[in-house]
Amino acid sequence: LDHVPRGTPCVLVANHASYLDGLVLMAALQEPLGFVAKRELLEPFIPRVYLQRLGTEFVERFAAHESVQDARRLEVALRAGRALVFFPEGTFTRSPGLMPFRMGAFIVAANTGIPVVPVAICGSRSILRDGQWWPRRGAITITFGAPLLPGADALDTFAAAVGLRDAARAHILRHCGEPDSQ
Repeated sequence: LDHVPRGTPCVLVANHASYLDGLVLMAALQEPLGFVAKRELLEPFIPRVYLQRLGTEFVERFAAHESVQDARRLEVALRAGRALVFFPEGTFTRSPGLMPFRMGAFIVAANTGIPVVPVAICGSRSILRDGQWWPRRGAITITFGAPLLPGADALDTFAAAVGLRDAARAHILRHCGEPDSQ
């Protein structure tokens, strides 16, 4: 937890292996944080109510115009001092493996100059797999990486975002206990 900035905004990016991941992060972090979730989670009743009460920011993943508007809204939230948690894989599956990362979290961080903190969650998939209703006993480990800053003089924010993505994914892959599924 020493790597998580206190009292200042940051973008936390974590691997996503189970429905437990958000709960585990809420339990580990003592500061209020906001989650970013795919807009599709507004459709089913239980996830919608739960996520809305957490103050989740919902984003469109497929319609380009709406995605751009959502990114701008997230940038405003970060500049206002809010810490946001992203699961850049976008979803999870029953099969183990770290999937490719979507760019949204990293573009928002590069555009705002706000640090990215990589977070590796290990063990949650074996406790509550996709398609399972009841959790099993097990241990979960969370490894927080050092904050990653976009290049201060980077003129190309997309290149800075790619650098953030690659560095965060490398940390998470080293510590998540799962194979690379990229």
